[in-house]
Amino acid sequence: MVLGFPPCAPGLTPGWRYLPLRLIATVGVLCAMAGVAGAAEPLPAPQVERARSTPKAEGRQAPPITEGRNANYALKAGYLYKFTPFVDWPATAFEAPSSPFRLCIAGHDPFGGVVDHAARGARVGEHPVIVVRLPAVARSPDCHMLFLAASRGQTPQQVMAMVAGQPVLTVADEGLEAPGAVIQFVMIDSRLRFEIRADAAQAAGLTVSSKLLALAAQPKESGR
Repeated sequence: MVLGFPPCAPGLTPGWRYLPLRLIATVGVLCAMAGVAGAAEPLPAPQVERARSTPKAEGRQAPPITEGRNANYALKAGYLYKFTPFVDWPATAFEAPSSPFRLCIAGHDPFGGVVDHAARGARVGEHPVIVVRLPAVARSPDCHMLFLAASRGQTPQQVMAMVAGQPVLTVADEGLEAPGAVIQFVMIDSRLRFEIRADAAQAAGLTVSSKLLALAAQPKESGR
C-alpha cells in the first residue's frame, strides 16, 4: 500500500489526482510489477507437469524394466541369450556359416523392446542374432530358437506340432502347458527358474551341455 491506498485499487478517492506525478508514476510501476508477478505465478505448474510426463513418453519407446511383471521378462530375455552357448545346433540348421541366428517369438510378444535391445550386436558363434515375431507359426518355420508366449490364435500344442522334428530350441513361458518344449520357465519359491527336457532336445537334434542341465530345476512328472 502507498499512503494507505492499495496500489491497484479499482476505486480511488478524488484526492488521488492531486498526488505528485512522481508518486503516481511510482505507483504505476508497482502495479505493473504486481501484474507481471501474478501472471508469472502459474508457469511453474506446467513446467513440472512436462517434466513428469517426459519419462512416460520416453517409457513408451523404451519401457524401463525395474519391477513386477516387466522385471520377469527382462530376466527371461537375458536367459534366452545365456542358453545359447550351452546348446549345439547341427550344421544343417544354418544355410551358411555367417547366416543369422533367428530368435522367434510366437504369439503375443511380452518383451517389447527389451529383447531387441539385448539382441543388438549379439552373436551365436559366427551368427548374428535377429528377432522375428510370429503372430502365427507355420509348419517348419525358419527359427533356431522359438519362445512360446500366450496366443489367441494357436495353442502351445499346435505351435509345437509345427516345429516337431526340427532343430529348434523351444522355450515355453511360465504357466503354459507346452508338452515337448525343450525349456520351460517356472516360478519356484517366487524365483524365476527353468526346466529342461533332455529327451525333447534330443528329438529336436540339439545337444544341451551338462552344465546347463545341472543348473535347471527338475521337471515335474506331469510332463508339462
